[in-house]
Amino acid sequence: MKKNTIIRLAALMLSSAMTLSLAACGGSDSSSKKDTKSSTASSAEADSSENEGESQAEGSKDITGEVKTWGIYQVLIPDGWTLRGGDVFDDNDERLCSVKKSDFSYFELKCETEDVQQRQYNYNKNTYTLNQADLPATTIAGIEWNGFEYGNELTKGFELYGSSNGRFLRVSGVGFAFGSAEAKAVLGSIKVTEAPAEETSSEAEDSSEDEAELDEMTFDQKATFAYNGMTFKVGDKIDDLREAFGEEALPSQMMTPCVDGAQDVELIYYPGLTIQVNYEGTIITVDITEESALGRDASLACGLKLGDTRETAKKLLGEADDENDYGLTYTDGSKNLRILYHNDEINLISSDDMSLPF
Repeated sequence: MKKNTIIRLAALMLSSAMTLSLAACGGSDSSSKKDTKSSTASSAEADSSENEGESQAEGSKDITGEVKTWGIYQVLIPDGWTLRGGDVFDDNDERLCSVKKSDFSYFELKCETEDVQQRQYNYNKNTYTLNQADLPATTIAGIEWNGFEYGNELTKGFELYGSSNGRFLRVSGVGFAFGSAEAKAVLGSIKVTEAPAEETSSEAEDSSEDEAELDEMTFDQKATFAYNGMTFKVGDKIDDLREAFGEEALPSQMMTPCVDGAQDVELIYYPGLTIQVNYEGTIITVDITEESALGRDASLACGLKLGDTRETAKKLLGEADDENDYGLTYTDGSKNLRILYHNDEINLISSDDMSLPF
């Protein structure tokens, strides 16, 4: 009897023993948006250095670049870096953008409701615990930031939250220390437009539209995976997807299943995503997880992602075929979708198809 579940559990045990890598999905330069005149980080640093409690920059070199506008933001894009607007679900979302040096070194800017801001910040604080240290309240360019720093020379990063012009902001720095010249330059350049009074009602209308679209989706459509701007599912061929997935977070691994007659299975790691591929090149298992490589850009097509709650999963996917204190299981013939959580926050989304050969 074929037991893909055994393979998946073994894969998670193998991947959990590997070194964590910080990463994020690839993006595109948002040069189509309005750009403002060139600027340098030296002026931003001069302004921000007057604020009490600010960390000192690592190194003395100026960070030069161009101030660009995306949606509600104005932000410095250092020379050779790119600005990615929106996210994998909506390239035009004006509340989200990334200032990217690479897929492994970047700053994510997010404007959220206050409750989402705090929930996501707290989840990240409970997740990125390596050498974690709280940062003092620091005012940079008129915005007071609170947060924490984590990691070592290979996995440094920080998470901040603050508010400006009636907007609740969150910044995730990956690959940089809070006191680095790059962080000071980008943070010192951030400006946001004032939140309009009607924004709350507009968000309610958007939510109603999203719910209507969700109601029209079948379960298979909801359970499809979304990553790097594309969707895929168990049963697809990996060679058709490699280019779109982007750079792998870790070297792939071969694993021999503990089932007589089974051939080796390849484990492929992307930021926040682990894929098992059989000898035919067919995807047999997909796991959205940060056990191997950190990343939050993978999700289900219905919007379910790591950090969401059990109730969110049930709202998006409906009542599960099986539910306990650790997870939800949805079964459709030979296909299984499992949602696992800890302290009611989702930490694994996994799908497999028992009919696929290995």
